[in-house]
Amino acid sequence: MKWLVLLMIFGSVSGICFILCRTLFSDLEHTAAERSGSWDGRSQLEYFISRPKLRKIQICFAVVGALIMLCLLLVGGVTLWAVIPVVLLAGAAAFFLPRLYYQAKVKKRLDAFKSRLLDVVMGLNNGMRSGVALPQALEVVGRDIGGVMQEEIAMTLYEYRLGVDLTEALERLEKRMPDDNLRLFVTAVGISQQTGGSLSDILEKIIETIRQRSIMEDKINTLTAQGRFESIVMACAPLMAFGILYLLDRQLMEPLVTTPLGWAAIGAVVLLESIGYVFIRKIVSVEI
Repeated sequence: MKWLVLLMIFGSVSGICFILCRTLFSDLEHTAAERSGSWDGRSQLEYFISRPKLRKIQICFAVVGALIMLCLLLVGGVTLWAVIPVVLLAGAAAFFLPRLYYQAKVKKRLDAFKSRLLDVVMGLNNGMRSGVALPQALEVVGRDIGGVMQEEIAMTLYEYRLGVDLTEALERLEKRMPDDNLRLFVTAVGISQQTGGSLSDILEKIIETIRQRSIMEDKINTLTAQGRFESIVMACAPLMAFGILYLLDRQLMEPLVTTPLGWAAIGAVVLLESIGYVFIRKIVSVEI
C-alpha cells in the first residue's frame, strides 16, 4: 500500500512537471526565434549551446533532481516538513549543473587558446621578419596550428576578407577570447598600424612578456596546488564523516536527518563549509 501511494505521488508530480516544462519550452521556442545578432553579441557559452536550449536542459535537470530527491526522502521516511525544503534545494542544485558543465567546457577552450598564443606570436614574428605582411603571416600560422586557435584565426581572417579592418577583426577576436596577452598583442598591432614602425621588434618584446608570464603562472599554480586540494578536502570531509558514522552506527546518526534540530545543524554545516571553501579559493587565486 505504501509503495502504491508513493507511485501515485510520483506520477502526479511527474505529470505536473511535464505540463509545466511543455509550457516553458514553447515560450522558449518563441524567444529563440526572436534572437538575432552577430557573434560579438554572444558569449563563449553559446559556442557550445544556445541559451534557450541550455534553459530547457536546466529545467529538465531541476525537475528530475527534485523528483529523485522526493522519492528518496519519502522512501526513507523523512517527515513532510523536511521534505519540501530539501526537494527545493535539490532541484535548485540540479538546475545549475548543466551551466557549470558548459562553463567548464568554455574554460577548457579558452585555456587551449591561451596555451597556443605564444606560438602564434612567434610564428607571426618570424613571418614578418622574412618579409610577409601581417594578414598573410596570420593565414600561414592559422593554417598549421590547428585546434581552437585555428578556428579563431579563421574567423578573424574571414571578417578581414569581408572588408573589416584587421585591427577591428583582432579586437573582435579579443572580445571572443578575453586574455591579457592577446589584448597586449592587439594593442601593439593597432598602434603599429596607426603610427608605423617595426612591428616585429614590438612582437619580440611581447614574446618575452608572454614567456615570463607563463613561467610566473606555472610557479603560482605549483605553490597554490596544496591550498586548492585542501579546499576540496575540507568541503568533502563532513559528508565523508557522516557516511562513515551512519554506516557504523545508524541509530546514532538518524536524529540528524529526522529531527528539526538535525536539519538545522545540516544547514549550518553546509553554510559554513561553503563560506570556508569560497574563502580558501579566493586566497589561493592569484591574479597576474
